[in-house]
Amino acid sequence: MENAITAGLSRQIVLARALDIAANNVANQTTAGFKAERVNFREYVSQIETPNGGDPTVSLVYDSDTYTDFSSGGLETTHAPLDFSIDGEGFFAVQTDVGIGYTRDGHFGLNSFGELVNRDGAQVLDEGGAPVLIDPEAGPVVMSRDGELQQRGTPVAKLGVFAFDDVRSLRKTGANLFAADIDTLTPARSSIRQGFIELSNVSPVGAMTEMVEILRAYENAAQVVQTADELTRNAVRTLTQTN
Repeated sequence: MENAITAGLSRQIVLARALDIAANNVANQTTAGFKAERVNFREYVSQIETPNGGDPTVSLVYDSDTYTDFSSGGLETTHAPLDFSIDGEGFFAVQTDVGIGYTRDGHFGLNSFGELVNRDGAQVLDEGGAPVLIDPEAGPVVMSRDGELQQRGTPVAKLGVFAFDDVRSLRKTGANLFAADIDTLTPARSSIRQGFIELSNVSPVGAMTEMVEILRAYENAAQVVQTADELTRNAVRTLTQTN
């Protein structure tokens, strides 16, 4: 019965972790460029000694790690001249207080210095790693076919889109950004679309279904623990009365 309790509790711990991740995915289903997080479930077989000297095995479950689903989300037309989406691989780069962050969220704007910034005010970088400067008085921003930003036909900057040999090396740092342990930025062979933003890759129906399944599994695991605990209590009570 201890084995049942141990297995049930291990499953509850893992499911609680999975529920937190699923809830975060649901909360970000409308966040532009958001990438869903997933959990890897694995089996762990352990030997547990018994009073009789045996070594029975019990199958436990644990989440060995989490991973990010980097599949692309759909596109939404905004017609805003400072909204951009990446068609293909790669990430926009922004300069934060703790270093360069990478994102697929291309909803940008201008700060008071004419710098292109993201939602949180971090500077958007061009292909050379420098801030993108826009003259608010020089007319609308138009993107050329090769991704160059122009005002009144004059080139002003080219948005940086950077690729990674292995996107699994990226780490989520919050604020819809990723960090990478690299010293050199590698340009991505992708095109940029102006007036569009990439949507979250979280499926609302799929995410809610996943949450319901996790909750049901958690309830089942809790029932197993409760039943095993009641059996243990009854066994102890019976032995006490017998003696």
